[in-house]
Amino acid sequence: TRFKGRSTLRLVQSISTLPSAFPTTMNTCGRICVHKSGRFVIVSNRGHQSITVYRVKQKGPKKGELLTVGHYHTRGETPRHFQFDHSGQYLLVANQDTDSITIFNFNLSSGELKYSGNEYRVPSPNFVCCCPSYQDDDSDEIEEEQAAPVFSSNVSACSDNSESEESTMHVREGDKNQLTLQEQLAQARLEIEELKRLLAAKV
Repeated sequence: TRFKGRSTLRLVQSISTLPSAFPTTMNTCGRICVHKSGRFVIVSNRGHQSITVYRVKQKGPKKGELLTVGHYHTRGETPRHFQFDHSGQYLLVANQDTDSITIFNFNLSSGELKYSGNEYRVPSPNFVCCCPSYQDDDSDEIEEEQAAPVFSSNVSACSDNSESEESTMHVREGDKNQLTLQEQLAQARLEIEELKRLLAAKV
């Protein structure tokens, strides 16, 4: 009830996402976001097929207003969505009508975009999500677990006795795990056969 009857928003600025010569009736915006640094605003244009980057004024009486950095072609059509990676240095753009995702380098200082040379074919992409493959705290442990069998098997052929014994131990542990999986698979097959037999008996 504190703000009832009065506006809590005030228009500060209105700025075009397009070059002045391009007809506004031939374009719709796809997405807008603020860079994690808080220093840039990014918009996609479906029609002009571009990403527009703005710099946010950090000081002075016009603090918070936007200055256009540039318009950058997405190398595809209908950039419906885009996303920064977790470092904020790469921009991934989903070009829905040309079935592609293009990667751009983002200059953290100037806000300029530069095509990285990387493009991927994806059927009608309309959303991009950057997900870490594992927790940072667990990265060392995961890498060690994944590398251990290969590393230890290589060491056994070229290291001293103590390292050979350690590598053999890793291999045996791997064999044991594989055996356990095989036993579980065999048990599952037996249960399936039993279920089939019971169903056949009911029929």
